Amino acid sequence: MKQGYSRFVWYEQKVQCALLSLMEQVVQTIVPACRSRLSLLAVLPVLILMLVVFPIQATESQDAFDHEHFLLTEVLGEYVSNGLVNYKLLKADQDTLNEYLQELARIDPAAYRNWTREQKLALWINAYNAFTIKVILDHYPIEHSWRADPIGHYPDNSIRQINGVWDDITWTVMGKEYTLNHMEHEIMRRELADPRIHFVLVCASRGCPYLENQAFEAPDLDARLDQAGINYIYDSRKLRIDRKKKVVQLPQIFKWFDEDFVEGTQYKQLFKDHPSKEAGILSWVYRYASKEDREFLENNTLQIVYLYYDWALNEMP
Repeated sequence: MKQGYSRFVWYEQKVQCALLSLMEQVVQTIVPACRSRLSLLAVLPVLILMLVVFPIQATESQDAFDHEHFLLTEVLGEYVSNGLVNYKLLKADQDTLNEYLQELARIDPAAYRNWTREQKLALWINAYNAFTIKVILDHYPIEHSWRADPIGHYPDNSIRQINGVWDDITWTVMGKEYTLNHMEHEIMRRELADPRIHFVLVCASRGCPYLENQAFEAPDLDARLDQAGINYIYDSRKLRIDRKKKVVQLPQIFKWFDEDFVEGTQYKQLFKDHPSKEAGILSWVYRYASKEDREFLENNTLQIVYLYYDWALNEMP
């Protein structure tokens, strides 16, 4: 129901934009041609009727983008389950995904500047995940590449077999070309600066967070990012605690991006005996930990060990 309503709103916005354009043409061509007061009075009722029947706000004409990202949600809802993607079926049915990517390309940069921070962050999270899916489809089925992986370090079906996947291949957003690395490191990590992106950006690997089957939206973004943190360390078993050895095993993401987590949360003081980066990381783990795990983390001096990262494709079996 929500997706159907979203599609209706999206098309309504498109119709409004078209009507606005038509009205502008009327004003620019027909009205100047009405040199007599009588002919001008004949045109005015038409213009008034259009304004009454199709009320158009200036902001709507500038920003017709669907902030519910319903096209992406349609794709994810159909082809993603338990965090895994049915690339085989999706490769044969890419129209909706391609339509969403075209929408990203057509976003008005002027309108984007007026978006809220949450709208911008939701956009880039969804864009990153959508483009990652697309690059997999473009190379599916993935095979080993001697150029990308000359020593055979990664699984044959890994995204790491796609040469230049993060630094060379570009994607269009707002009419401008971006690499996946630019989206992640420059826009989301530097400009928008939210460490929780690491719980939702999916690099098409089993070591990544689970890919959710609904696109991110601004209104509930904060709550969903927090829930993603819980899901990442628990549902995917990325947090492992050895109580006897007092060892906390964590995903490599915390190590790779430790500078993003170093500021920590309000719980950082609980781990003041640890180096600053470790204290920051542990405070994030504590934030999402269960009551039982919190008690253990708070009352013990811990060693952090980072788990093996599984680069195998996040594909449905």
